[in-house]
Amino acid sequence: MAGVRPPVLRLLADVIRVLVLGSVAYVVFTARDGAVMLTLLFLALLLTRVARLPALLDLLLCAALTWATWSSVFRWYGTADWYDTAVHSVTPGVVAVTLHVLLARGRLLPPPGGRALRRASVPLITTALGATVASVWEMYEWLASDVFDAAVRVGYEDTIADLAVGCAGSLVAGLILARRAARASGPAGGGASP
Repeated sequence: MAGVRPPVLRLLADVIRVLVLGSVAYVVFTARDGAVMLTLLFLALLLTRVARLPALLDLLLCAALTWATWSSVFRWYGTADWYDTAVHSVTPGVVAVTLHVLLARGRLLPPPGGRALRRASVPLITTALGATVASVWEMYEWLASDVFDAAVRVGYEDTIADLAVGCAGSLVAGLILARRAARASGPAGGGASP
């Protein structure tokens, strides 16, 4: 997607937002569970639009969060053994990069390409953020399963596997963020955001 212009990426992200809003209506009118989850997803995606994330990151975040939420609402997690692992490997990494960028924008962290942060630190910070996201996700699954008696696939092996792939995916996302930040800031490390 290197050659795709930011307005096209933003349009694609907005198409996903409209699809999420449409899925809220679908769920409401078909008496399916999940209207609250989809409504919260739509509001979260509106917040990311207002935050003016970089266009590619906005699109990736919309796609990952929508994929994870639709997988839960429409019960796609049971389609194949690998499916749950795939979702848990991608989503925390994309959310972690988003958090890294937003924390840098809020001056709680140096920018990923800035001089105040070593390039090797970017993947480490992103992995830590992703591990946090993966942990919160697993706590949500436990809460949904054990407290609210929802049909969520949980268990020791599933939880450990989800945490492991969430951390691994976050490390990969952090490496990509570090590389993009290094290219954007040039050899001098000027501090441009990805």
